[in-house]
Amino acid sequence: MPLRRLLALTLALQAGPALAAPPVQLVETRPVESALGNSALPAAQPVWIEMIGAARKSLDIEQFYLSTWPGEPMEGVIDAIGAAAKRGVRVRLLLDQRMRRTYPQPAESLGAVPGIEVRSISLGPIAGGIQHAKFFIVDGQEIFLGSQNFDWRALEHIHELGVRVRDASVAQTLGEAFEWDWAAARDQAAGRDSTGARVRSSPPKAGRRAAMVRIAQAAGDTVEVWPSYTPKSFIPDTALWDRDAIVRALDAARREVVVQLLTYSIGGHGDRDSTIDAALRRAAGRGVRVRLVVSDWEADNPRINDLQSLAGTPGVEARLSTVPEWSGGYIPFARVEHCKYMVVDSLWTWVGTDNWEPGYFHGTRNVAVTLRNRAIALEARKIFEASWNATGNRVVKPGEKYERKAHGATPPAGKTAYGK
Repeated sequence: MPLRRLLALTLALQAGPALAAPPVQLVETRPVESALGNSALPAAQPVWIEMIGAARKSLDIEQFYLSTWPGEPMEGVIDAIGAAAKRGVRVRLLLDQRMRRTYPQPAESLGAVPGIEVRSISLGPIAGGIQHAKFFIVDGQEIFLGSQNFDWRALEHIHELGVRVRDASVAQTLGEAFEWDWAAARDQAAGRDSTGARVRSSPPKAGRRAAMVRIAQAAGDTVEVWPSYTPKSFIPDTALWDRDAIVRALDAARREVVVQLLTYSIGGHGDRDSTIDAALRRAAGRGVRVRLVVSDWEADNPRINDLQSLAGTPGVEARLSTVPEWSGGYIPFARVEHCKYMVVDSLWTWVGTDNWEPGYFHGTRNVAVTLRNRAIALEARKIFEASWNATGNRVVKPGEKYERKAHGATPPAGKTAYGK
């Protein structure tokens, strides 16, 4: 059996029985040829295909970008989207404008299928940032959100965490953000001045939304769900701003906070905001043990100064985590810790699409949920411990210098890019 098909089969087997899935479920991508993650959790690709395959009326997809590769797991997801449209499901696909230009082919192919409408949006003229959210909504009844881009690499070569929530109220709340962006993309396409600046009508009228939803997970087991989103200047309800949701969870911590991220900073991209940094320091100051795992892509980035400063705080520890390279070749922009989640006191779990930098909260579209449930928090914490203790990670210390890890389009010396 070809290696790529074997990998796809392995991913499908990881999903477990679909009928046993609880209403709120963590969904992970564990990079092949690594010991990262929590093997008890289902993998993203088969969960996505199941959800898309169950759509009967509507499928609303908002993604940073869409990228595929022949024979890789994203092909099955794209096929499922096409099949949904062919059986009469209304499919709307919304992508970041710049990233759509970077990966035009998959979106254009889907856009040619009857029943599928594709739009792109530039958040720059609206809020100064990008469309970075990664979520989709099925029949207005269930959602998936998380760090996984609609990218073949995010299904087998990047460490990712997402969450599936089957609840109409949560879907409605995040659906409002989708409708705002869908309408804005229409207006951008219809009206531009000579400089390319956006001409936009008023956002759609806000409907009902849920500050908190209580979901019966199983007999005697309940999950409380708080949806949130960014940027504050362009969301249906500023009370659901994601930055403040994170700070509230941090300020409630009494024993432990663990966080796993791609990037961490209090500045950059023209924004500066130390609110989350201050909340982490406050937690450590009252005796909470605070630990962060951040990707090794930060090793030579100036942002690491902020992480090093935080790690110098008594009670705070941080490590750079490494995903080992794949035996099949160098893969650009992959083999990295890309998860974005936090666990507080093994009870609260925040899962989102934000990198923890001010620009992502103030200028960029992102979505998240905060979950209050012990079992879910413990599953997420298992993920953290595997990354915290992984071979090759490095302790973050003030003043320390770290070797750069190649991760861009150009392979490092002596390496060949996969597929070349």
